[in-house]
Amino acid sequence: MDLLHLGFAVRDIETTTKAYRDLFGVDWAPIARYVLPDLDGGPDQVSLVTHGQTGDGVEIEMVQTVSGQTVDARWFGDREGLSHIAFKVEDLAAERARLAALGVEIVGEGSAPRADWFFVRDERLGGALVQLVQLRGS
Repeated sequence: MDLLHLGFAVRDIETTTKAYRDLFGVDWAPIARYVLPDLDGGPDQVSLVTHGQTGDGVEIEMVQTVSGQTVDARWFGDREGLSHIAFKVEDLAAERARLAALGVEIVGEGSAPRADWFFVRDERLGGALVQLVQLRGS
C-alpha cells in the first residue's frame, strides 16, 4: 500500500490553506464542493475539499463540512485536526474483506468521480481513522 494523503478536518478551508501556503509553501488545488449521500439515510453531507502538495510530493487534504455529518465527526466530534490517513489500494473489495476478517471496524464508505473508498477504525491505530482508496482506473 502507498500513502495517498493526510486528511484534516478544518472549520475555515480558506484561512487554513492560506496559512499552509504562506508558512510552508504548500501548493493547493482549487477548492471543490462535494455533495455525498449520508449512508444512514440522514441529510446529504456537503463539504468543501482541496488537496495540496508539499515540495517533496506529500499530499494533504483539507475538508470543511458545510452541512451533514462526516465519518470523522461521528467518531471525534466537532473539532479540527488530523482526521485520517489515506492509503491507495489496487483492489478495494479485497482489502475490505481482508480487514473485516481481521475484525477491523468499517465505519463509512463513499464514492466520488475520481475514487471509491472506505474508512476503518480500530483502537490499535493511535486515534486516527484510516481511509483506503481505490482510484478509478487503478
